[in-house]
Amino acid sequence: MTELEAVNTLLSVIGEAPVDKLSDISINEITDSSLARKTLGEVSRDVQAEGWSWNTDWNVPLTKTVANEFVLPGNTLSTQFSPNRYPDKQYVQRGLKVYDRAQRTFAFGAGMTSALIVDYVVSQLNWDELPHTAQQYITIRAARIYSDRYLNSNAIYTYTAQDEEYARAMLIRDEERGLSNNLLWGNDRGVGQGIGYIPSDGLRYRGM
Repeated sequence: MTELEAVNTLLSVIGEAPVDKLSDISINEITDSSLARKTLGEVSRDVQAEGWSWNTDWNVPLTKTVANEFVLPGNTLSTQFSPNRYPDKQYVQRGLKVYDRAQRTFAFGAGMTSALIVDYVVSQLNWDELPHTAQQYITIRAARIYSDRYLNSNAIYTYTAQDEEYARAMLIRDEERGLSNNLLWGNDRGVGQGIGYIPSDGLRYRGM
């Protein structure tokens, strides 16, 4: 599914005609297609922020800049630093920089570490980089939100809410298919069966 096809799906939900090109959302344009694309992007970011196997990288190295700061990639949505690796530190993400809560600073000067390993980084991917199940779920969820915001039709909301539930189930099924589920020892999340679904933990114990 292309982004244009997804935008046209949102437009069809409110009864609007499809468009043949994407709106430029860098300008403050108020059209149905522009609002649809903005809604699609907003929902895509929120869904990806949950952290999935396809947008989560583990043990990511960072090097200091000339300003003695650790800067995260521009598409970073969330990070986590392992307490096992840094038991006496309190590193967190603030904006797109690593912040030392113990020292209350972004600056890692002389005598402080020169390199960091981020336990995991959840990144925001471009539309074309998403798997089909993610595109499908994001599109249907965005269509429900879009119609609720700009049309407020209970009939459409009920219909797309059912589709959204099914699409998320397919996304989770696709995610689980890539994990090593086992009745005896659990799965790659390091938890036993029946604990529940934790998207970003999918690869935590793989290869260990």
